[in-house]
Amino acid sequence: MAGVLAWGVFHAVGAYLNYAENSNPWRFVIVLGCVLAFLAFWAAMLAARSARLRKQNQRRLGPGDAC
Repeated sequence: MAGVLAWGVFHAVGAYLNYAENSNPWRFVIVLGCVLAFLAFWAAMLAARSARLRKQNQRRLGPGDAC
């Protein structure tokens, strides 16, 4: 995730600096916002998967079984 964030910051800075005479900060904000939205969705999907796997493991073991 850190690599995707670094990639997004690199492209956001590039989108801002690409038009030196017409630097618009919204280009930076839009690109970085899309990357952050993607990372948030990715993190939510990983959390949902972790919860689902934890629930499956609890069902498989049963309430009285010890690890």
